[in-house]
Amino acid sequence: MIRTDILQTVRDILSNAGFYVSEVYDIRPIGFDIVARRDNSLLIIKVLTNINSFSEDVAIELKKLAYLLNAHPLLIGIRTGNGYLEEDVVYDRFGIQTINPETLKHHLLEGASLRVYAAPGGYYVNLDKEKLIELRQKHQYSLGSFARTVRVSRRMVRMYEEGVNARVEVALRIENIFDDALICPIDILNDKTNQTTSEKSSSLVVQQSMEKLQEEIFTLLRQIGYQIIPLGRCPFEAVSKEREKILLTCVQPYDKKLVRKAQVIKSISSITEKQAVLFTDKKGNHDSIQGTPLIIKRELRKIKDPEDIMELILERMCS
Repeated sequence: MIRTDILQTVRDILSNAGFYVSEVYDIRPIGFDIVARRDNSLLIIKVLTNINSFSEDVAIELKKLAYLLNAHPLLIGIRTGNGYLEEDVVYDRFGIQTINPETLKHHLLEGASLRVYAAPGGYYVNLDKEKLIELRQKHQYSLGSFARTVRVSRRMVRMYEEGVNARVEVALRIENIFDDALICPIDILNDKTNQTTSEKSSSLVVQQSMEKLQEEIFTLLRQIGYQIIPLGRCPFEAVSKEREKILLTCVQPYDKKLVRKAQVIKSISSITEKQAVLFTDKKGNHDSIQGTPLIIKRELRKIKDPEDIMELILERMCS
């Protein structure tokens, strides 16, 4: 299956599952392909045929963007260098949950619970440690007797009760002993386990060569009071923050590429429910493009307060 087919398959699955799905982005370089929202679940998705081509640098930026937008990053692929991704198994690539399209389909359209994840040494599950302790004590198993019954060491039982995850076959033996469910499902829609890492990465400055216009716009925005988080693999060049206000910030000379960029960030803005704005170098015929407000550098120089930017944006959204 080629990548374009995988992208279309993923978009169809998400749409059929009730997600609002953005268009596929063909502006390069880009660290994600699809943004999708359903209720409070916002996904930022990268699709690859071979997940080994997904680099750590892209993962860091994807987690950073997901943190800034209160979203969840997801990698979808078909294979690794060692073979194909198994169905209904969650993998990890640099801290990004990774699944194949069939797993996405089973979970979203068929209601299948995801419980198994791949890690060095095999397949594992998350155990409900509090429930495990409660059931062991209720059934009057000592650590030793329970370890012998499950065919693991006492030390391993103690580790399970402290929160260490178990191999699939061990977890199934434990559930059979108690005739009760102890395996915790894996959440691929709202998981926040990487939030601390993402929060730290959100403060990182992307080391990239900035064109003069981009550097000037970022400097002016900082002087007004915005925190600028540059992004190297996005259709927009930065996320600008002022308190709780988020701006998807696109910087582009007034040329033919501006219209296409406007289409792309309009789609992202709609799905993420974050305001987008275009900053450019000269005045055109319109105050907005594709419904996205346009502000020229000369106007930005005159602005002294973040509220003035928001007023100008709102005014041009309505024009």
